[in-house]
Amino acid sequence: MTLQQLRYLLAVVEHGGMTAAANALFVDQSALSRALQSLERELRTELFVRGGRAVVPTAEGARIAHLAKRILSGVRAIEDTFHPADESGTTGRLVVGATQSLAIELISNILPAFRARHPEIAADASPYESPDLAIEAMRKGEVDIVLVDLPVPADLRVQPLHHHEIVLVSPTGLRLPDPVPWQALHGADMILPSPGSVRRRQFEQWFARHEVRPRVVMETDERGAWVACVVAGHGSVLWYRELAHRFASSVAVRSLSPPLVRTVALVWTRRPLSAEARLLCAYAQARGVEETEYI
Repeated sequence: MTLQQLRYLLAVVEHGGMTAAANALFVDQSALSRALQSLERELRTELFVRGGRAVVPTAEGARIAHLAKRILSGVRAIEDTFHPADESGTTGRLVVGATQSLAIELISNILPAFRARHPEIAADASPYESPDLAIEAMRKGEVDIVLVDLPVPADLRVQPLHHHEIVLVSPTGLRLPDPVPWQALHGADMILPSPGSVRRRQFEQWFARHEVRPRVVMETDERGAWVACVVAGHGSVLWYRELAHRFASSVAVRSLSPPLVRTVALVWTRRPLSAEARLLCAYAQARGVEETEYI
């Protein structure tokens, strides 16, 4: 058994399928599948129920994935203990990447309070059109840490911040109950992220889980265009409640039934964090971070 196999297992559970997990980990799907089959042979048990596109963990698979998460967290703690960030390399600057929606929260809420606590650090937000672009920028070293919603690739480290309810934002003239049953979205006009993006795959997983297929009227990762399109009556969009309520006078905001909640987290790579980024994590922890299980 290897740590890589455990990371693969956890990624498939978190992303709901082999293809999505392979894309998130930037590995070949056949290599991922072979590694998990080898793990199943070693453990002499089936880890997943394979049927169609969906890959669901068996009871043993879910239990092992839960243990794998604890093991990988322990490995990361050991790495941090013996390879801490070099305090002498501090720059006094911190750049936090985020999706365009979450960048609004960074700029208006989190970073101003953090700057007040640490005026010696110049902390700025860098917005990206999608979570995968923000994570790619972090991997390239263009930003120190990112704020995105989960799940993320299994090789990244995560510190949850809080939960956001995802709601249906619709033109005001659309007659729907509140909360809106997921089945009501079948055939509904929807504005969705670009095909192939991480965000789009998440949407498709939500729809598949509830066996609904909306009518796609627009595909874009430009968050600024979403509300304008809803106001113009082109269709509905799934968005964070906190952000949608800012436009409540011109759109209709409804909960979903059953409700959909996403966890927003600070995310970074396996290399040691800078001193500035560790201060941001410590500040977030002091504000009352709620540790959340994703399995």
